[in-house]
Amino acid sequence: MKRAGITIAIGFLSAIAIALWTPSCSEDKPEGGTENCADRMDNDGDGKVDCVDEDCKDNPICQNNPEFCSDGLDNDGDGDVDCVDSDCANNPVCSEDCGNEVDDNGDGRVDCDDPECQGVDPRCGEICGNGVDDDGDGKVDCSDEDCFDVIPPCGGGVGPDGTICSYGGEEPHVCECADGEDNDADGRIDSDDIHCFGPFDDDESSYATGIPGDNMGSKADKECAFDGDSGTGNDGLCCNPEDPSQNVTPNGCDDRGCCEIDVNGNGSGEHVYIRDDCVFAPECGQEGTHGCPCTTEADCDAGQFCVPDNDLGPNFCSSCESCEPNTPCENPCECGEECYGGFEQPPEECGGEQPQPDGGGGEDGGTPANCPDGVTECSSDADCDMNANERCTNGCCFQQCPDGVVPCDTSADCPTDTAYYCITGCCIEVPN
Repeated sequence: MKRAGITIAIGFLSAIAIALWTPSCSEDKPEGGTENCADRMDNDGDGKVDCVDEDCKDNPICQNNPEFCSDGLDNDGDGDVDCVDSDCANNPVCSEDCGNEVDDNGDGRVDCDDPECQGVDPRCGEICGNGVDDDGDGKVDCSDEDCFDVIPPCGGGVGPDGTICSYGGEEPHVCECADGEDNDADGRIDSDDIHCFGPFDDDESSYATGIPGDNMGSKADKECAFDGDSGTGNDGLCCNPEDPSQNVTPNGCDDRGCCEIDVNGNGSGEHVYIRDDCVFAPECGQEGTHGCPCTTEADCDAGQFCVPDNDLGPNFCSSCESCEPNTPCENPCECGEECYGGFEQPPEECGGEQPQPDGGGGEDGGTPANCPDGVTECSSDADCDMNANERCTNGCCFQQCPDGVVPCDTSADCPTDTAYYCITGCCIEVPN
C-alpha cells in the first residue's frame, strides 16, 4: 500500500499483483456487454468475475484450473475460495485462521478484520468470488456492497483502452496514472509522475492510490511497495528472481520502494525511498534549504535528508531519504530503459554521446559514440535491431525491454491473449 504522510509508500498493483494467471484466450475474448473470461472485470454486470461467471463455464481457459490462493476467486469450482480451500492449506499466503479470535499472522488484525479473511471466508459474510449470493440479500459477489472494497476480485481490471479503476463502487474509469493527463498539475504525467507507482494507481497527486484499504497495511515498512493489497501474504510476487523480465517492480526499483530517480534534476540518479514527503528537489533557494548543498543533515531544514548526488556526492538537501536497494529483488535501471519517475541513465553511464549524422569522428568534428563492447553505435532507432527491442540511446543501441517482452506506452499496446499491463515501457504479464 502506498501511504501518505509519515508512513511508507506501498500501493501499486491492486488487482494486478494478485491476479489470476490464465492461458491464451484471444480467440475467445467476447465483445463489450458479455463476459470476458480473463480480464479481471465483471463485464456483463452480474457481479461475477471471469471463470466464476456461468457465461465462462464452457470456455477452455476455465477448465481444470487449480485453486490460486490469493486472487479472490473459486478457480477450481469446489465452492471454496483461496485460503478456505483445502488445496491452499500449506500455501504460505494463508496465515490467518478466520475464526479463532487470535491474530495468527501478527498483523494486528484478528479474524474477519484481517484482509486475508474478507470476501473469502463464509464466517466473514459475503464470499466475493464464488458466484453465489451467500448472505441472501439478492446481490451476488461484486454487485454486493459488502464486496465493493474487497480487492481482488472486485474493483479493478485491464480495460480495452488502458487500465480501468473501479474502487469502492465507483463507476469504472481509466486510472489517473494511466489516463495521459496531468491530474495534479505538477507538469508530470502518469509514469513520469513520482506519485504514480503504476497503471492501477488512481491518485496521481500523492502516495495514496485510491484503493480501499490502502492505509491498512499490516507490516508497514516491511511490506512490498508495489502490490497494493494491504497485506504481506503475497509480497514475493514483487520479486521474481527466476524470471527477472517479469519482475513486477518498475525499472529502477526494488520490492521495498527503493528507486533510482533524478531527485535534483541534473541528469544523474540517486537511490531514495519513494514514500512520505519525497518530491523532486527545486533549485537551491526556492524552498529553504531544499536542493541546496549539505555536508550533514544538520545543514538541512527539519524533515530533510542530506543525499549524495549520483549516490556518490557531493550532497544536497532533499525530502527523499537515501537507501540501498535490495539487490536480489531489484529491477535496476539499465541503459536504454524508461525507468521510474521518467528517469533514464545519462550518457556518461551508458558509454557515449549522440554521434553526428555522418556516424561521428569525421573531419566535420562529429563526436563518436563510445559504446560498450558488443553494443552497436547508432544515430537513430533505424540503426538498431527493433526485433530485439533495441532503440538508439546516447548513440548506442540498447534494449528497451528484455527479449520477448513487448515495448509499450500504455497497457493498450500490450498483448490481449493473457492479462498484461504496461510498466516503465514494457508489457508485464499479470502474475498469480
